[in-house]
Amino acid sequence: MAMKFKLFGSIIFAAVSTISLAASTNSDPLVGHWKTIDDRTGYSLADVVISKDSQNRYIAKIVHVREIPGAARQQTCSQCKGALKDQPLVGLTMLKGLSINPDNEQEFINGTLLDPVSGQVYQARARLKNNGRHLAIHSRTEGAPVGRNMTWIKE
Repeated sequence: MAMKFKLFGSIIFAAVSTISLAASTNSDPLVGHWKTIDDRTGYSLADVVISKDSQNRYIAKIVHVREIPGAARQQTCSQCKGALKDQPLVGLTMLKGLSINPDNEQEFINGTLLDPVSGQVYQARARLKNNGRHLAIHSRTEGAPVGRNMTWIKE
């Protein structure tokens, strides 16, 4: 009887430890799959995966592209410049360099955002909203008084 109790206790301990480890490695609210919503059309244009780079800053890569009703699906970054010109959208890094604001852990600063439709690169900052389910991204070109606001939805 004592042997069965020890074995049962060991199994429970292992299960709780595994669940705790999984929860602690997935505690970063920004890491994961997000659906992008275009601020101009209101349509979801792509799905991205946010992860961290080797410098512990956030990056977002496109993993799926949708078409806008009435328009052809964009497959490449035809308006991009330099090495990104005509690169496939799937696999493209569209957001990079974001880091946690040391004054507010719900805000992220110092990033850049590539708009694959226009090829324009914007300065970007972001804020988690709705208990981490939405990411509000504000981007603008350097020196511009106004910019774009978009929302990504966590899947």
